[in-house]
Amino acid sequence: MTSSNRRVLNIVLALLVALGAWMFVVYNYYPMTDVKYNDVPVSYEGQRELAERGLAVSDASTKGISVRLHQKRVDFEKFTANDIRVTANVSECLAGENDVVLSVSSPNNTSVLSHDTDSIRVTVERTDSTQMDIDVIYSGEVAENEEPLAIDMERNSAEVVCASSKLSSVKRVAAVLDREEVDEGIKSFTATLVALDGEGNVVPYAVIYPEEISLDACTGIVKTVSLEVPVKGGSDEDYDRKFEIPNNLILKGPMDVLSEINSIKAEELNIEYYYEDAELAIEFELPENVILKNPDDIPSLKLKVTKKEKPKTEENADSGEEDANNGN
Repeated sequence: MTSSNRRVLNIVLALLVALGAWMFVVYNYYPMTDVKYNDVPVSYEGQRELAERGLAVSDASTKGISVRLHQKRVDFEKFTANDIRVTANVSECLAGENDVVLSVSSPNNTSVLSHDTDSIRVTVERTDSTQMDIDVIYSGEVAENEEPLAIDMERNSAEVVCASSKLSSVKRVAAVLDREEVDEGIKSFTATLVALDGEGNVVPYAVIYPEEISLDACTGIVKTVSLEVPVKGGSDEDYDRKFEIPNNLILKGPMDVLSEINSIKAEELNIEYYYEDAELAIEFELPENVILKNPDDIPSLKLKVTKKEKPKTEENADSGEEDANNGN
């Protein structure tokens, strides 16, 4: 080894020894440190009590605050902003703007040194409500065609109560399940209900009755299959009968069942004796535990009936000409 290489090696060893000594001193003689966490989310207490008075939060001056904790150095990467609890109790708020004091609590073995604000301004207004069917969804990212399959639900709808100006943004109510807890076997769950907008984001400050439901569920997939509808009858010498029927069904069910299904055959529809426009329900049977992805999308045959104009015969034409001459 050359002298220059030895010098480099000695420098590296010296740096490693110095780093080790620094870490030993810091973690043994100065084990605590101060850490600032930004965008700690503000959660709300007392929203149900507020709703019982016909009021609801519609807006707030901030969604998150900064909090400084005194904690162990070894826990530096252990905690995130979501481990700190910042709450605003709105149960006593009145219609209009309210200044609400914040309560801040931190994880075990830490203490709160400071936070950038002691209160937030909350806007409260009168409520409105609506009843909605409950969807069952996964939390987080999953494959596009994966959805939980609810076999049995405690109830199928829930009431959403929120500020009047926010109600139109609520597009559906969902029971949220953790994908890792759901498998092919049917299991029982207790799921929290959330209000979602058109893009699947949680609508803030909405109160849902009930807050959670019990259900049995298993893993499921969504699949589009063809729909075969036999139709008897059609146009005749007096009437034109034209119809439209959907070509596909979007189904949801267990993977092992849906993987074997490519089409569904419906019962035959007879349009022979219809003399005016009509909409006929399409009847079909689905395998056990297979359902329509959207139960409201019930397929139907839309029938358009038109009476034909009879062509004028030669005898009718001559009779019409004589009538015209007599008139002259």
